[in-house]
Amino acid sequence: MRLSKDLYTIYGQLLAKKDREITHDVVKKIWSMGDKHNQARVPLQNTDIFTDLQKVFRDKRYMTMFKPPLSREEICEVAGRLKLENDIIFELSIMKNNLLYTYYHVLVVAAFVIKLSLAFKPKEYDREIASHCGFTHDIGKTRVPIEILNKRDKLSDEERAIIETHPVCGFLLLNYYLKKDRRECSFSCLEHHRKLDGSGYPKSSSKIHKYTKLISPVDIMDALMTKRPYRGKAFSLRASLDYLIKESREGRIDREIVLMLISFARKNKPKAGDIRISEIPREKIPEEMTHDKYR
Repeated sequence: MRLSKDLYTIYGQLLAKKDREITHDVVKKIWSMGDKHNQARVPLQNTDIFTDLQKVFRDKRYMTMFKPPLSREEICEVAGRLKLENDIIFELSIMKNNLLYTYYHVLVVAAFVIKLSLAFKPKEYDREIASHCGFTHDIGKTRVPIEILNKRDKLSDEERAIIETHPVCGFLLLNYYLKKDRRECSFSCLEHHRKLDGSGYPKSSSKIHKYTKLISPVDIMDALMTKRPYRGKAFSLRASLDYLIKESREGRIDREIVLMLISFARKNKPKAGDIRISEIPREKIPEEMTHDKYR
């Protein structure tokens, strides 16, 4: 893994230089940088982020998916208890000011990741860790030039390489802000575009962490369902779920998580294990919508 340009913290401290191979020694050095003591943490319910999270539940695209069981109140209870580091709050504030689309996307992913974690037994997924992973998974996007993120035309190979460094940037930033704490967050950030079959980016032969399995399908779903400059219109919920079904059948994302999302989307809220899926997609995806589907 290498960076396309030098990486700095929000305070202007150099973390890693352009083109340097990101090794464990680099990560260990980052742990030793800055304040070695735990920084101040603030309950999310005392921040503007928590206020902004409420908007997700009024999003018409997801009204059905956030209906009980597992209501918005339960999601907010988990999110509100999360104590978020001041530096990460600052990073999210910068994201809100400069990349509002990405900021809202982070809130959507966090809300769904919490709901998914609540659908499992507590011993399977720690709700606080899941929440933390959701809110931090796209932190590296703030280091990608906005003209690349919002480019209307297809990306060049060089631009694609730059955008594909954002998980690595986020991974290094979280290793700086969190040190050795919450390694689940830094790895979920690194892996959220990596697939179960080894495809995606950044390339690696290692097995992805379990919290990444929660994030990846939701990350894809919301990206598909959001109108972007490079895509004429957004996918419908049905088309996006069909896409997730295809990805799960081909071994790229976790099938159980996809079935849970389908359960959330159905009015009668069946158990994920009882869901039957048609072999034929219910809605055709226009060809022009397949290019750069979830940049």
